[in-house]
Amino acid sequence: MSRIEKSLERAIEMRESLRKGPGKETRANTAAKADITKFESGEPLISAEAVDRQIVCIRDPNSLVAEQYKKLRARILKSAGDSLNTVMVTSSQIGEGKTITAINLAVAVAGQLDHTVLLVDADLRNPSVHKYLGMKPGCGLADYLRGDVKLSDALIKTGIGKLVLLPAGNPPDNPSELLSSEKMKGLVDEIKNRYSDRYIIFDSSPLLAAADSISLAGYMDGVLLVVQAGHTAPKAARKALSLIKGCRLLGAVFNNVPEYLARQQIYSYNVYGSTYGGEKNPR
Repeated sequence: MSRIEKSLERAIEMRESLRKGPGKETRANTAAKADITKFESGEPLISAEAVDRQIVCIRDPNSLVAEQYKKLRARILKSAGDSLNTVMVTSSQIGEGKTITAINLAVAVAGQLDHTVLLVDADLRNPSVHKYLGMKPGCGLADYLRGDVKLSDALIKTGIGKLVLLPAGNPPDNPSELLSSEKMKGLVDEIKNRYSDRYIIFDSSPLLAAADSISLAGYMDGVLLVVQAGHTAPKAARKALSLIKGCRLLGAVFNNVPEYLARQQIYSYNVYGSTYGGEKNPR
């Protein structure tokens, strides 16, 4: 975690120099603003009981694993300030846990009293956020970018904290072109600047699998790279980092750590709870 902390400290130092002004008002911005306003009267559509067990911040929020996502949340919010509220979560290759990380982080941030979160499934080639949240596929980001639906018809109130979801929608034939379009840029500008307390977390495609996330990274305030223990090759991670050179890298999330490596941390956490909390396994 020390490398992540160092990266986040550098992000704080860069904050003032990289501060962005409000996006220009465009037709896309105006339309997105109207759609978001219309959406705000909707009803929650997600049942917590249907959520995948790997989404621990919903299914087991007091677990040690959920606590790690809360630590990640704390580091992100510490670095955020006034200028960082769009974060892309990605990986070098498929199957490294980027989507699980994105969802758990979004839920952890949404649990804060002062923050609302928009979770965007921007992996248009292989969308899976809706699967982990126990939802049926429907319209979403791709449909909005094609002009098939209004944004308000694609947004979903999850009923989980202050978390709102924008699913990927129906898979398009041209995902790279949609994500690099002016309409996508206008959407990011609008949802970024509309509310100062809103964080937008994007689950993107793996960097080595497609060009989609490279385009998307250019719109982001920060990027988190998910690295899976025993799975991600150092060469692949270095190649992925080279593709987003120039973007603000917040750090790396070391995912799926073997039990023998985590054992000492688990012991320390239990001792902390029993010693300072006054009782074993406090809730």
